Amino acid sequence: MQVQGKKALVTGANRGLGKAIALELAGRGFEVIAGVREPASAQALPDAAKSLKGGIELQRIDLAALGEYQPPPGLNVLINNAGYRGPYLPIEVAGMDEWRRTFDTNFFGLIDLTRRAIPSLRDSGGGVICNIGSMGVYTPFPFYSIYRASKVAVEAVSEGLRMELAPFGIRVIEIPIGGVDTDMLKTSIARRPPEAIGYELYRPMAEAQAAMGAKAPLQAASPEQAARNIADELFREGPLLRPCDPNAVTGMEYVTSSTGAERAEAMLARYEVKAP
Repeated sequence: MQVQGKKALVTGANRGLGKAIALELAGRGFEVIAGVREPASAQALPDAAKSLKGGIELQRIDLAALGEYQPPPGLNVLINNAGYRGPYLPIEVAGMDEWRRTFDTNFFGLIDLTRRAIPSLRDSGGGVICNIGSMGVYTPFPFYSIYRASKVAVEAVSEGLRMELAPFGIRVIEIPIGGVDTDMLKTSIARRPPEAIGYELYRPMAEAQAAMGAKAPLQAASPEQAARNIADELFREGPLLRPCDPNAVTGMEYVTSSTGAERAEAMLARYEVKAP
């Protein structure tokens, strides 16, 4: 199935990977709607696309509060990139407000925008929905459960959408990110101590996590390279999951050669803890 038109909607397009995807698609001739929560933060983006084959239009999209927003007619590609990740806290400590804030953006907002976009994609003769996921789905890191749970939910929805939308010529893919050099990576659990370190009962594990993060090499792709790889996947038929950065490729090899139980046991062993 080929993408028949040249109109794309990209959320979280004010910086990082979303910005790079918007520019990459504009360079390939797409008219890109760049969804941003605060348009003032992305005023330079349309000008950056003026020399490209396509163009970029800013639209205010707050996934936690979509209001009356409707995706444009003639849509061919939807890229659900926007996301939120809060503090790294033990489940016992994290308040329900943090769970709701994370799921409102990463899950409920994604679903609501997607369901509103499906009629436009169908009326255009089909297209692609691309959900940006996380390799963190496959390994149970401590203090990572809120964000991870929201991304596990996205994978389940992606699987359901893939089934339901196939008769309409709408392909659904998911890009599980392993490491892209963005602000989100700089503040990830692999790059800084988790906030759980401030809680005495959880401090030993949090300190061990911080030490491992400081030592662990991470092959981070540039946003531009990751965006090129993601754009290539929009036009290629294949499986649901499409790792597009070096760390994700390596991580997926580990995932496909191990079981969830094996990965959990290996993770506990790293913290010198044995499951009761």
